[in-house]
Amino acid sequence: MDQLKFAIIHSLDKEANSNVATVRLAQAKLDIASVTVVSLAEQLSKLVGKDGSSVFWGQFGNDNRQGKFPSAVRSLAEEETLDAFVTASHVAMSELQRKAKEENFATGGYVCFLVYASQASTFLLVAMIKERGALTLTADLVPTEIKEIDLSKLHQAARVNLDRYSQALQIGEAANSATAAEDDGETLEKTYLCFINRKSQKADVASYFVEALGCEKGVSSGRTTKALIHAVRAFVRTNSETKDLAKIVRRAVIDYLHAQPDGSTITIASVVNVVRHSLGPELASSAEGLAEYLQGDDIQIPAEFSVSASALDAMTRIRATTALWNLSFDDAALGLQDSEIVYNPDAHTLLFTKLPNDTVRRVEAALAERQSELPDNSVIS
Repeated sequence: MDQLKFAIIHSLDKEANSNVATVRLAQAKLDIASVTVVSLAEQLSKLVGKDGSSVFWGQFGNDNRQGKFPSAVRSLAEEETLDAFVTASHVAMSELQRKAKEENFATGGYVCFLVYASQASTFLLVAMIKERGALTLTADLVPTEIKEIDLSKLHQAARVNLDRYSQALQIGEAANSATAAEDDGETLEKTYLCFINRKSQKADVASYFVEALGCEKGVSSGRTTKALIHAVRAFVRTNSETKDLAKIVRRAVIDYLHAQPDGSTITIASVVNVVRHSLGPELASSAEGLAEYLQGDDIQIPAEFSVSASALDAMTRIRATTALWNLSFDDAALGLQDSEIVYNPDAHTLLFTKLPNDTVRRVEAALAERQSELPDNSVIS
């Protein structure tokens, strides 16, 4: 976090197995110069993508069921003022209260709202923290003591990249089309919103929070598949000890994705395990931080996702077609020497070194047939 701009804490009071939920609103914003407030903001902002969390990407809904929060965030994105921020926090609490009453297992907590700048982007973070063991607050909901905030103390959270959301609004797109239609498995725009909860969190509890804030899960499987392969290779190449293994690691991930049944769900944890294994026991620790990198705002790989067979195929197969022939092969077979398919960069030619026996027989039969049709002493050139 580079700069904390606004901060406020409200409280949602609700017991599990109850349909009664009440809200306590703070009467004033928090002092962003306070060491305690800044510490809280820094700890919360670092939880996105941490090991032990599940991160899902998406966007605001636009189906008349998303509630009032997306509109409040739109006002904040269009004009980043304290009034717009406080209004958005009040709207969110009202929606959380409404949804919490409908969810039997939902429990309350402190709800922290932050607007902060990080790496040239501005974010709105809404994080619900357990009331016990994390914060000590005054009666006015001002923090006086903060114990370490980790995922065990987090109910769930949502984070909006206000800059990306503004861009989506400026180009006239509806909020729910940030993950636009696929073109050959590629999404035209990245999403601007992610939500985070503990991996052990009940899905129904997490869903009430997501629904209250008007969010929809969804990232193109095509974009995710391509981004994953590119990102894993880039991550391995940034380490001087592993950069020479980038090709091997990339291939291992591709082979793993290829081996999964069509429509199956892949997890980031399983991809990290593949990378560790392909790096070998001596360098396996170099995969530390990969999950957080993949789930970050730049890469946006969800904790779980479906593989796009068409995107995977587009990334790994080389095709060529003329009027007389067509060619398709996996790029793993290609090399400049000692490969099944050898490319000559000077002559711009391909040499196939390991033709299947059936292909050899058919080629020789075709040539023999053509030879028999020629006049005596003629040779096929």
